[in-house]
Amino acid sequence: MSKVSTIEELLGQLLHEVNNLLAALVVDLDGLIIARSSVKGFDEELIGAIMAILDQTINKIKRYAKTSFGSGTFDTNDFQLFYMELGNKTPAIFVLVANHYSNIDQYIPYAYIVAEKISKILNNHDTLLKIPKLKDNGEMIFPAEKYNKNNVKRITIVGSEAVGKSRLSEIYCNSIIKENGIYIPTIGISVNAKELQIARNFNLTLYLLDLSGLKSFVKIRKFYYKYSNAVLILFDYTNIKTFNDITGWIEESRHFIKNQEIPIILIGNKIDHIENREEIKSQACKLAEQYKIPFFETSALTGEGIDELFTYLISNLF
Repeated sequence: MSKVSTIEELLGQLLHEVNNLLAALVVDLDGLIIARSSVKGFDEELIGAIMAILDQTINKIKRYAKTSFGSGTFDTNDFQLFYMELGNKTPAIFVLVANHYSNIDQYIPYAYIVAEKISKILNNHDTLLKIPKLKDNGEMIFPAEKYNKNNVKRITIVGSEAVGKSRLSEIYCNSIIKENGIYIPTIGISVNAKELQIARNFNLTLYLLDLSGLKSFVKIRKFYYKYSNAVLILFDYTNIKTFNDITGWIEESRHFIKNQEIPIILIGNKIDHIENREEIKSQACKLAEQYKIPFFETSALTGEGIDELFTYLISNLF
């Protein structure tokens, strides 16, 4: 299956789940359509009109923002449009089209799951095409939650860019150890699942939601915090700035989560990359003690410390 047909299959699923969407497109930075899907009866001429509007917007953004297109919403006489950048390695823009009666903001957090999958496809990374079901209020239902929601826990993973959130999630859920390569930041939300048999008659499914560390993403992160059963906050031992940002991440987590009793765990990652970490470790232990949260050390490259981390986490989810 080609990239275009794979992306269009994904866009078709999105339109099926979000009934109020009229079309979804992926375009390049010259305004040319890479892939598209629209509801039955959507006039082809309207696509042309939308592309003309997008082309104007893209040119304006190019003029004033040389580094990033970010995301945004705007209205036309006929539609609401939402667009988001899909990364710099394979530059593209993801666009949603809805009518004026829709609350398009309600579906934006969901769209970021699709955006992350599109970004992976464009960058030749493997990804599952299946996306969660969606309630009318915009809340997502992951597959295992349809059968026994009490046996499903959502674990939100946050931290600054490039601290190893995606690697930690992948190595725990899929037992995949990847060699170092080009860093591609999470565009939206990357989801991995882990099924565990805790006892003879009790199975547990963990959904690990790896959230983008971009500052502009806070308005989307707040949506996921409120459905979390635990929060993992990572910093990178080799980048002191990511540790200095930890207080902000803890405060953000506590601000947005509804249940103040859910576990929050501080994690110092990339211990395989640093020989002498005692000073930063001491500071991290003091910070964890100050906020009364546990502290773990891991390597999302070798897997060291990850089993211990999740054994502790699971024991504190019930």
